[in-house]
Amino acid sequence: METKNEQKQIFTKAASALADRKQNDCKVLITAREAVEYREYKRQKKRAEIMAAISTSEGILSDTDDGKHISDRAVRLRQAAVRTSLERLAQTWEIFAQSGVPADCVVGGNGETLPSVKAYEAKRAARLRAKEITLILSPYAVANCRYTEIKKELKKLRRAVSKLTLKVSVDKAYPSATLSRIARLSCEVGAQYFCVPYFENCERVRIDLTGGCKLQVTGVETLEDFKRLANAGVGRIVTDRAFEFYTEWMREVEKINFPELISPTESVAKKGLEELSPVKTEEKNPVLAALQKKAETKALTAAPTGNGGKKITEEKTGLKII
Repeated sequence: METKNEQKQIFTKAASALADRKQNDCKVLITAREAVEYREYKRQKKRAEIMAAISTSEGILSDTDDGKHISDRAVRLRQAAVRTSLERLAQTWEIFAQSGVPADCVVGGNGETLPSVKAYEAKRAARLRAKEITLILSPYAVANCRYTEIKKELKKLRRAVSKLTLKVSVDKAYPSATLSRIARLSCEVGAQYFCVPYFENCERVRIDLTGGCKLQVTGVETLEDFKRLANAGVGRIVTDRAFEFYTEWMREVEKINFPELISPTESVAKKGLEELSPVKTEEKNPVLAALQKKAETKALTAAPTGNGGKKITEEKTGLKII
């Protein structure tokens, strides 16, 4: 009885081990050529995902940058727009018009200008073919919670820019309650983007945006932060390191280690029959062979010996003793 239980346990463990080995060893059954094609397909798919993420970025044209160079790079990376000041836009508007890259003009300087001046700058940017207008709110009004004045300023600029894309921007990370209130005001006046500088968990501001208004984040300096914001669904990421991010990200794709792809050397049916056979030789399963030999020896010991030289046949073991 004990021998039967031991054999049953061995058969159960052997079947379980066989199932685990088959699951690990026979996951993919394709040829070597198909494996190369599969790896190339995965890389192409990853490259397309990178381009889609980079296309949500926005470049920056500073006072020392070459407008032609920044415009050509934006075309290559398929960036959504290039941010610039009104002074630089007056110098490079023809370059942006020829390349087709939308220009995002910042009005209001550091924010501490009159609403009428901001409206005039917005109209001037529209005449220079700017497609987007970024309004810098007054830091004093935001810090002192002058929401009525802020709303009047937003409405006035909304009328000035007409059909252009309006972006409302704050200069630093204010308390969450302040950012939530300004985000709601931006949505009420019809702004397309609410812009905040990068800070920890800045993507949570998206919760307060309604009516199609999206979040824009500036000052992103690392690829890890860029990936996190892109995966979080941030509408626009403003950075002057988009090309560096693109190059580094593409290098990572080339270094990806794909799982080993196994090409079968024999048919699955033949291999399965051999592994699932209930008869195990001593070489394949030494534990089962030892138990079987022990059972045979026990049966032979219990057999009668007074046979007068006749043959004794053990029916259970199938062995013949002369």
